[in-house]
Amino acid sequence: MKQNDSKTVAIIGAGASGTACFLQLVLKYVLQRPPHPLRILIFEKREHFGEGLAFGTGQEGHLLNTKAGLMGIFPHERMHFVQWMHQSHDRIAQQFPQVSVHPDAYPPRMLFGQYLHEMFSSYCTLAQQEGISVDLIRAEVVDATWTRKNILILETDEGKRHTVDYSILATGNTASNAFGKLRKQANFISSPWPSSRLLHQIADKSARVSIVGSSLTAIDALITLIDNGHRGPISFFSLKGLLPRVQSPTEIPYERKVLTLANVRKSIREKQKPLRFTDLIRMFRSEAESYLEKPIDWLAEEREHRNQLTLLDEDIALATGKQCLLQNILYSLREETYAIWKLLPVDQKLLFLKWMKPYFDINRHAMPVENAIKIQHALRSGQLSIIGNTDDIVWNGHCFVLTTEDGNSSEADFVINASGPTVTVSEMIDQPLLPRMLKKGYIEAHPAGGIKADLESLRVQHSRRKRPSPFYVIGHQLAGLQLDINALWFNVEQADILTDDLLKNLG
Repeated sequence: MKQNDSKTVAIIGAGASGTACFLQLVLKYVLQRPPHPLRILIFEKREHFGEGLAFGTGQEGHLLNTKAGLMGIFPHERMHFVQWMHQSHDRIAQQFPQVSVHPDAYPPRMLFGQYLHEMFSSYCTLAQQEGISVDLIRAEVVDATWTRKNILILETDEGKRHTVDYSILATGNTASNAFGKLRKQANFISSPWPSSRLLHQIADKSARVSIVGSSLTAIDALITLIDNGHRGPISFFSLKGLLPRVQSPTEIPYERKVLTLANVRKSIREKQKPLRFTDLIRMFRSEAESYLEKPIDWLAEEREHRNQLTLLDEDIALATGKQCLLQNILYSLREETYAIWKLLPVDQKLLFLKWMKPYFDINRHAMPVENAIKIQHALRSGQLSIIGNTDDIVWNGHCFVLTTEDGNSSEADFVINASGPTVTVSEMIDQPLLPRMLKKGYIEAHPAGGIKADLESLRVQHSRRKRPSPFYVIGHQLAGLQLDINALWFNVEQADILTDDLLKNLG
């Protein structure tokens, strides 16, 4: 076998999704033994490989927002992280004495980052033992050229070029593009990650800080500040002014009878019409009312324009007591959400994203009780305030002025943008590779966000290109095609699909 017969695969991004692809690529190559030698190039712009931005946090107070029993990095082995914690019990007891090694626990993300790094390192060793060449390249891929001769050339920010056969786009979450006009202001922090940069920039512990957003990322920014002794006032400045709901310490199984994939398909068949997102709302409400055996006053369930501390008190009581029925229904949908999402036409996806996603997210992507209690204390003490119905932020030369739709204004010395990643490819300014690929016609934007790909293989698709693409994609860049792009368990299983197809083409 000649060395020039080798195949080269690039993995762009060594966070959790990129790591999942790497592990599966190595394992399947070892098991299948394709005829060509394999070389893997892994590009990562951050210092460490394997853990990614969020899991590389140095803050012990940053907890997983998903229970440990779903966080295994190997497909269909969701308990693997818990098993690793049991095997590493003595070390964990020393480093994180407060951590409960249990499937329903929400350990610190930095512990999960250690797990990812350890798995990544062990598979680098396995690759070396099995004759697979692995090059770790600490650089950002900023451009790509796909020649007429089907040669793929990747260019890094250092100006170096690498020729590969296939490339996996695992570039992770993009930065928010909200309030881009403020990016040049020194006191505007475009992202709460990495947390070390945030703490470095806000050295004054009494400064007035406003965090754009009120979701899980905004909560991470808040916890970074208060866990490190910030005493000044902090506000969440967000469109809806809604906090995520609170996850129960123990997830209660719920068996749906109305909102099922079978009933969704039955509805499509009987109506002989495409699924509408209003059909899902109607089935969701029917599911809840059927369980309670009585009608629900759905207007009373509205959470906007209500005191968020009062709602948080109620949510903590529900999470630690009888639990929230609406959350239980959504969590029970975990295994069928993707199949149902694929049945929605594009126009219905867009309607869902515009009108329903904020309410879906606060229930489906809830926060651990430990974080809820910290927010509860901050709200009660008056250190934290929540501002909804936001309009604009401007810098007046001395401070930021934050204005709501009704004309009320407040001031802040620092603004942290935690409003969520952009899904529009042309606006992914912190990942220059993707807008450049879009401009060259290598990728095609999906109307609901992200790029187009074949969901059976995760291979990039373009309606005007006949040649099979050398690019695969996973995670956030599939925002329009997939709904659970931020769920590790989902991306791990997508990595399984992706690497199956890639290995087939390598052969």
